[in-house]
Amino acid sequence: MDEELRAIREARLRELKQGGSSSAQGQGGAQAQAQAQTQQILNQILDANAQERLSRVALVRPERVKAVESYLMQAVRSGAIRNKLTENDIVGILESVGRDEQKRNTTRIIFDRREKSALPEDGQSDDDDDFFD
Repeated sequence: MDEELRAIREARLRELKQGGSSSAQGQGGAQAQAQAQTQQILNQILDANAQERLSRVALVRPERVKAVESYLMQAVRSGAIRNKLTENDIVGILESVGRDEQKRNTTRIIFDRREKSALPEDGQSDDDDDFFD
């Protein structure tokens, strides 16, 4: 019984190391592969200080880092990035993403005040309380 249990555990461990065969692991594997590909591209276009800056920001604001990463990936696909980005470049991108988030999150209340006309065409004022006469 002990040997069977050990064999099952070893087989399961091998299966997990190979990525598994279940659909949930397949979806997770595809997502992990896409994340690894994104990370590889970011490693190619960012210098060490820029990578460190992004990792520090990810601890505090992970949604902002995801926005920066998607912006960088789009820039790479369009060919806009030719040199490695420095920490100052990343700071500028982070600030612009922060401004965009702030614009989306600010609430604006607009009062549309229109001038009242002097009197309607029939010559009577609309201010009369017809209900209480």
